[in-house]
Amino acid sequence: MCGFTAVGLLNLAFFFGHANRANLAGLFEGSASISFTFMAVSAFLMVSLSAAAIWMAIRRRGALNKLRGGAVWRSARIALSIFAVFFIAIESLIFAASLPTEIPNTKEALILGAHVSSEGPSPTLYSRLVAGAQYALANPDAVLIVSGGRGLDEPVSEAEAMREFLIRRGVDARRIVTEDKSHNTFENLVNTREMLSPDDNPYPITIITSEFHVCRTAMLAARAGFKPYFLPAPTPPGILPSYYSREFFGLIKSFFADR
Repeated sequence: MCGFTAVGLLNLAFFFGHANRANLAGLFEGSASISFTFMAVSAFLMVSLSAAAIWMAIRRRGALNKLRGGAVWRSARIALSIFAVFFIAIESLIFAASLPTEIPNTKEALILGAHVSSEGPSPTLYSRLVAGAQYALANPDAVLIVSGGRGLDEPVSEAEAMREFLIRRGVDARRIVTEDKSHNTFENLVNTREMLSPDDNPYPITIITSEFHVCRTAMLAARAGFKPYFLPAPTPPGILPSYYSREFFGLIKSFFADR
């Protein structure tokens, strides 16, 4: 139950961290992303169940002891144990994929977008862009593809904000290609693949994204027709646990829905 509560609190922290007006409106209108919806539902469900168990342990111990002897409690414990093992296994895959590997020189490097506010790139996107600018300076012949459309609460498309950032960091504008129509990772990859030569399949490319995002991106990149190599960008430690927790739901969603 402690682990169950911890995951719920992480999800709840992520939910409140992303619960802006556009996301909340999308949640009630049914237009929010599946991963954000999963995160919201799981967070409130896990925290509510944990709070109910704690309340019964303090105020209704007799009823709790009676409940513990029933089939419902035993079934719930089995279900939670299975979920815990599954969660740990998936998180282990996500972590293993985040470890740095050797990156060969590819003709293009794709930087995946993330949220942009009126104040500029989010911490997640800023980290990806810094990694992208460093890659560009180290590989002067590589073309950078910046991918990301404009969300409901974003002042400009993510691709445009990324392009301007890279130019300010000294990257030649002629080396930057924008893809500004996509609204999720799978669209980033599919739309980018359509821009490149159809001859090489799978197409080798370097993908720059957050370390927690590599596992899901690798799966989707293969579906989109890429042979991906990854440059993981570090996520600020303060928000990293919630992003790893969120990515569990994103990976499950993408496995079934992004085809």
